Amino acid sequence: MTAITLNLLAEEQLAEQANARDPLKTAVAICASILTLVVMSGSVLYVVAGQKKTEANLLQARWDSSVAAEAVGGTADFRSAKSMADDIIAINHSRPLYAHQLALIKDLVPDSVQLTRITFTLALEVRDAGNADTAGSADADKDKPRRVAVAKAVSHLNLQLEGKAMSNRPELEVDTLIQTLRSNAAFNERVKQIQLRSIAPSPVSTSEGAPTVPTAQFVIECQYKELN
Repeated sequence: MTAITLNLLAEEQLAEQANARDPLKTAVAICASILTLVVMSGSVLYVVAGQKKTEANLLQARWDSSVAAEAVGGTADFRSAKSMADDIIAINHSRPLYAHQLALIKDLVPDSVQLTRITFTLALEVRDAGNADTAGSADADKDKPRRVAVAKAVSHLNLQLEGKAMSNRPELEVDTLIQTLRSNAAFNERVKQIQLRSIAPSPVSTSEGAPTVPTAQFVIECQYKELN
């Protein structure tokens, strides 16, 4: 008796082998794997980008704060330096006036008068000129706008001469000095008023060998014309 064996799974195995060798299905499987990896990588990169953006915003905020602080400090320093520079320029522009006046005073002071201190004082006054158009007649045009004058800065320069006069009558020496200053045309070209602020006799020393010439301490003030 001869035995016959039937393999019923042969067709199914052949079909699976054929499917395994199908290139289209292999390509689809590879593409699906790549797509899965791309999606996962994109998610990770999105999270990392969000963190970096947050850090960048924090750094930008710190930078803006630092720049603002430096700008405020730099502006204050610049204003202080500019104010100092303006003062130096004003003093430098006034040097010819000081030098010329001091040279005149040196030539006008007599030998009996000794100056112990010379002081220049410069004061700045801001004057408000008010409205340039004052109230006119009753029938003036009320709708016409008034012109407002700009505030005007005026400088006042004062010169104080402190010293002592030595003679039998020192008060006369001081008066002579004042009259000499008032009568000098070059000195009075810029000076509008000269006046004696104070005068007082100095005590006479009683020690042996000390000079017995009377002495008087005085202060003379010279007010200059306004400097615009």
